[in-house]
Parts: sequence; C-alpha cells; structure tokens
Amino acid sequence: MHGLKPETPLRIALLMGNRLNKWHTRIYLEARNHGVDIRAFTYRPFRYPLDEVDLPHEVVPTEAELRGLPRRILEGVENRLFGAEISERPSGLVERLEAFDLIHSWELFTSDTEDALEARARWGTPVLVTVWDNIPFHREEDPIFAARKARAREEAAGFLVYTRESARTLIAEGIEETRIHQVFPGIDLETFKPALSTPNPPCILGIGRMVEEKGFEDLLQAAALLARQQPQLDFTLRLVGEGPLGSRLDQLARAAGLGQRYRRIPSAPHRDLPDIHRAASILALPSRPTSDWKEQFGMVLLEAMASGVPVVASRSGGIPEIVGEAGLLFDPGDFVGLADSLERLLLSQARWQKFRQAGLERCRARFDVRTNAKELVTIYKKFRST
Repeated sequence: MHGLKPETPLRIALLMGNRLNKWHTRIYLEARNHGVDIRAFTYRPFRYPLDEVDLPHEVVPTEAELRGLPRRILEGVENRLFGAEISERPSGLVERLEAFDLIHSWELFTSDTEDALEARARWGTPVLVTVWDNIPFHREEDPIFAARKARAREEAAGFLVYTRESARTLIAEGIEETRIHQVFPGIDLETFKPALSTPNPPCILGIGRMVEEKGFEDLLQAAALLARQQPQLDFTLRLVGEGPLGSRLDQLARAAGLGQRYRRIPSAPHRDLPDIHRAASILALPSRPTSDWKEQFGMVLLEAMASGVPVVASRSGGIPEIVGEAGLLFDPGDFVGLADSLERLLLSQARWQKFRQAGLERCRARFDVRTNAKELVTIYKKFRST
C-alpha cells in the first residue's frame, strides 16, 4: 500500500439558483466530511442571507449586471413600455462547471439545469437533478419550461427526491423509477434538540412565509375558536415570518380578539430558530394547496420534532409522509379540525408527551443529517463514471 496516492475527492458543483440557504445546504456541508468536495453557485437577487451559508459558494454575475447601468436602465424602460424580456441569467456559468466530476442542479425547469446540461454536452459531466416539485407536468404550459423539462428528462443521469410524492410526479412524467433516488435532507440533531422545560403558558408556533398558501389565516381562526371554547386555557400564538399577508394577519388577530395572546416576529435569522422552537409547545403547519402548489416538504416539521415539539399539520403534499404517526393531521382549510387538534394536545399532557416522543424517535430514525449525508455521498459516487 506504500506509495499509493489517496483517492481524489469527487468534485461536485451544486446549482441552487438564488435559493442558496443555510438549512438546505446542511446535508451538503456534512457530505464534505465523506470524501466529496462540494461548491455551490448562486446569483443575485439573493432570496436568503449568504452570510449564514457555511458551504463554500461562489456568486456568479448575471448578464444584466455585466451590461452596465445605462443599458440596464434602457432595458427597464423597454420592458415597461413594450414587455421586452430582461435576461437575469448568470453569465458564464457553463464555463465555471468544466472542472467538476458531477453537477447537481435543482428542478427540471430551471435555467441552472439547462446550463448544467450544456456543460454535460461539452465535457460529458453527469448531471443529477433534485426535484421538489410534486405536481405532474407543472409549468409545462410555458413552452420554455416545457422544453427544459423534456431535455432534463432525456439527458440527466439521475434524479434525487425528498418525498415519494415527488417520485410519483417524475414517474407520471415518464421517468423510469430506476433513475430516481430518495434521500431525506435531514436535520442537525445536535443543534435542534429539546428544551429542559416546557413553556408556561403553552405556545403555539407557526413559521413560514406570510402568504395565502401557508394557511396562517386558518391558524388564527383556530386559535380564536380555541380561546372561545376553552376560555380557561391560557396559551399564546406566535408567528415567525414575513410576506405580503403579514399586516393582514396582524389585523385579523386583533379582530379575532386574540389580543395579548398573539405576537408576530417579521423575520428571524436561522441561528435563532433552535431557541424559537424550544420555546414552543406545538408547531402548526396549516398549508393550503393551490392550483399550482402544494407543500413539498416542510423543513419546520423536522426542526420542531427534533426539538421535542409536537406538530399539527394539514394533509397537503408531502406533509403526511414527513409526519407519519408522529403528529396530528387535519384537512387543508379545516380550521375547526385544526382547533380540535390543538385542543387535544393542550388539554392532555399524556397525549402531548406521546407525540413529543414519537417526533424525537422519528427524527433519529429517518432525519439525522449525518446519516442521510452518507446516503447522499453513496448516490454521488454511483454517478462518478456515468
């Protein structure tokens, strides 16, 4: 064995568009401890703070940024007057992908995946595509997206999914199941862990974007109903997140008479989320499906369960698969059913403890990021010579 060179780490380019963030990259950061070298590429406008991202990453300038201010102003005027398209695609991304052994992109319809397949055409680099989407033939009414998806189905070496619902979506679109691989993203069980004591009074927590599809209006109605039906029950409702419905939710909370029970925190850095979860008694995720979206995963469910917080969630998209028997489920939009589930947990310490323990065990068994990162690396190495 003397004199043998160590195996060169597998070099992987991770393309997440402008959605690069701390919680989605945790598994990739852990994977770097198992013989792979992962570098992410992103571009403006950033949707999440990059200073929280520990994974090595590079910001790629967009075509618009490189054209200079006068030209960009003119394009803006042309766009407003005539609807002319403004290209915000990253510039030179394909060329940056030459030195990698595997390109891992997100979603079939993105320009990132299109660039990844261009790199494959030039250098033969295999492309793995993560698919969150769980609606068959989604976005294919747009010919650009339809063409991108068709090419990805044909040319990608494989597809990575987090839920069986996403796998079924790919199968419905004609992709062989043998090309589909499932790995849960996972949660850091050393960071998200139970509190030493339970909050008093009990706190119902909702975390997410303040938009209609997240169903926070249903949560407000459920909390107001619970307060009326159980006036002796002391509890608080805390929402964490920002979005176009934020102010409206605040108004609804006042109109519903929640008063001092209610508080909303417009935003919180990821480093504060473990403490926010530990200060809660129940995590509610009342997502509502729409014509072109349903809950794809729900990372807050993992964060809550790992923190010893029972979850109550709607039967939307991938939620039932993630929660399993470790939480209470209700039909989307059924705020009465949501109120009933909250009441059942708040009025029974034994039931609360049962679901708390079930959530902890489920996270340890299925969602430990260290275990799942090893599974991801096994998949990566499978495609080294594809």
